[in-house]
Amino acid sequence: MRARALDCSGFIRMVLGHRARYPLMSSDGSSGDGLPRTANGMARSKVGADVLPLTGVAAEDRPANVDQLQPGDLVFFKLDARAKDRLDHVGMVLGYDTEGHLTFVSSREEINGPAIGDVGGVSRLDGNGYYAKTLRSAKRL
Repeated sequence: MRARALDCSGFIRMVLGHRARYPLMSSDGSSGDGLPRTANGMARSKVGADVLPLTGVAAEDRPANVDQLQPGDLVFFKLDARAKDRLDHVGMVLGYDTEGHLTFVSSREEINGPAIGDVGGVSRLDGNGYYAKTLRSAKRL
């Protein structure tokens, strides 16, 4: 059932690489100017400009100024404590919803992703929801 599913980094790479022809790297350790393979690799790479610089992965490292994000920016999250210092989720900013909340799109773990909503909560970057609390950085390509 999961054979045709895309994880979050695969979804971003499909959108940017396949659809927008952005160059892709084969792994996080590859040399070159392309987009790395994983969410952590993307967040820590020199590709793009840091909109919300990564200062750490702890709860107190949550960026406060999400209002400077624009549609198309990549947002990076720390969802799973088992991943230690690695960022483990990536999405793309969509803009503001009809209620005025900043939203993003990503692929969820279920076989029916990508989707705006997820098992963790609505895909809002502002406020005190699940994703807003786990946001750690953002890049603009």
